[in-house]
Amino acid sequence: DVSVQAALEKGIEAMAKKFDAKNGATGIVMEVNTGAIVGMASYPNYDLNDYGTLYDDALKAKLEATLADLEAQRVSFPSAEEYEAAVSNAESSALQTQWRNKCIDSTYEPGSTYKPITLAAALEEGTVNMNSTFNCTGSVKVGVWTINCSKRGGHGHQTLEQAVGNSCNPAFIKIGQSVGAETYYKYMKAFGLTEKTGVDMVGETKGIISENSLKTDVAALASYSFGQTFTVTPLELIRAQAACINGGYLYTPYIVDQVLDDEGNILSQHDSTPIRQVISEETSAKVRQCLEYVVAQGTGKN
Repeated sequence: DVSVQAALEKGIEAMAKKFDAKNGATGIVMEVNTGAIVGMASYPNYDLNDYGTLYDDALKAKLEATLADLEAQRVSFPSAEEYEAAVSNAESSALQTQWRNKCIDSTYEPGSTYKPITLAAALEEGTVNMNSTFNCTGSVKVGVWTINCSKRGGHGHQTLEQAVGNSCNPAFIKIGQSVGAETYYKYMKAFGLTEKTGVDMVGETKGIISENSLKTDVAALASYSFGQTFTVTPLELIRAQAACINGGYLYTPYIVDQVLDDEGNILSQHDSTPIRQVISEETSAKVRQCLEYVVAQGTGKN
């Protein structure tokens, strides 16, 4: 969708500059009920008609600094050919960084954006419900580790909805612990976080999740519960998020809906049948309710 794409590109560029994002930015807009990708952008961006030119000022500055270092060390190179090869590699690396689609080929720790998955798993298993309460003192001890809440003084007594709205780490640790490591990993797998999404694009990678660490280290389950010490791609994450709120259905994300011939006949049509249902529609409705509270009254409000 050209309008969505334009807004997305403008938005992530503005945010990357506002917060001086070291590694740029990325964004995806996806139809939750089909997996259709209506917008996907990665910043820094470039002109497809002039792809060999660096456009990002930060990338330019980094390349110039690297080339200056190489020039200063030029006499130490065994030959002119090796110096030229080093220069070429630096220029190529800068271009490769510019060309990367971080939506599918880069991984990161999702942090609090991952919490809906923890919430969905616990609600589905029945280890928490909408009447569950949590007491946050500002930190929680897990094994030898003390894990702090973003609110050092603590959130005090909270309902489940309030704990989600506060994005409270100690509460989410308890929610994750209530599920247990083995079942928790089962849900990570069911939500598609241990595999590539299968999107119809080139260069997709997958995140890094340690099943063994999760099942043997109590601190791992605690940190996984609020989105740390493992990685996902942005596309893996948004697909799992969509399954949390669309009734529980996991879809294969896609760019191409139809392939037509010269006369407009449909040669192929994307099949939007869900891969599986991860959680029930009832659980999904509860997740939606909690997430609406986040943006209406919690830490995500305007």
